[in-house]
Amino acid sequence: LPVDGTYKLYIENPDGNAVQTGAVLTVSDAPAWQTAAGSLGSFSAGSTISTITITATNATSFSVQSGSLPTGLSLNTGSGSATITGTVSSGITSDTLFSFTIRATDAEGQTADRAFTINVVTGANNSGQFN
Repeated sequence: LPVDGTYKLYIENPDGNAVQTGAVLTVSDAPAWQTAAGSLGSFSAGSTISTITITATNATSFSVQSGSLPTGLSLNTGSGSATITGTVSSGITSDTLFSFTIRATDAEGQTADRAFTINVVTGANNSGQFN
């Protein structure tokens, strides 16, 4: 069907009698990602993050499907978008690239997966050198 919506079915017997069903067929598009796959940024260990937002049209929820977020971060879902927030663990002692897949799900249970990364860096940022 070309248009999303809820449809009723009509059933007709060979003798010409027909019956209309209740709304039984729902047509919708699966979630479509708006956020590009790949890097969501680099952050220092111990930093607080409140600015990562991912979006997908028609999505009603999001979940981490595989991999894991950096320790201390969590995925907070909403309708159409989700945020990754928290404080990156200061216990991360070496530069680490975290790879994970997030699944967007719509009201009909249709899903779309997308792969992302977050780089956690350690050491001095914006440091200088003396000679």
